[in-house]
Amino acid sequence: MATLCTKRGLKAPVGYAERSKFIKEFIKSGGGYTGALTALKDSLSDNALTNIGIIIDANDQGPTARWQSIRAILAEKYDPATLLAADAQTGPKIIIEAGMPTIGVWIMPDNANPGYLEHFLASLVPAGNALWTHANDTINDLVTKPINELTVARKQKALLYTWLAWKKDPGKPFGLAIHSGYFNHNAPTVQPFIDWFAQTFN
Repeated sequence: MATLCTKRGLKAPVGYAERSKFIKEFIKSGGGYTGALTALKDSLSDNALTNIGIIIDANDQGPTARWQSIRAILAEKYDPATLLAADAQTGPKIIIEAGMPTIGVWIMPDNANPGYLEHFLASLVPAGNALWTHANDTINDLVTKPINELTVARKQKALLYTWLAWKKDPGKPFGLAIHSGYFNHNAPTVQPFIDWFAQTFN
């Protein structure tokens, strides 16, 4: 996602203009949903932090359930009125309270539907891409066969990785694939994320 921000010309947060510093110090991977919540708890205990963003997948649980888990953690530090105001926000959340870190919450893919990062990235595949159509047809055919091992929830992941595996330079990680122009960084679904990132980190 950092590459996506760069492609859109968004400036790095103050003090993190150097890419290696940004990756090593600014971004903290939770390694999954539970780890992300733990990282959020730890970050809230760090008095040096003024702005915190968390990005998680809605998964099959959906964004409402994910927000409630995050909200429970924030409720230990933030005023109830602040969280009630956040409840009313549609789309991504920006939580602002005097004397407390600004919190940004983005729930993949779009803060409204179940799914994953892969669903968000699928919306950036260039329209009419023939290879994407073929990959989609292939996955749809696979799931009808006895040999299929994919669950419905994992189908989109398989589709995206299959498409990337069939590109000229197979198997690029998402960031490199975005950098290489495989995805349309000007797709309409990108702007809400850019706006959220900018608001979260000023």
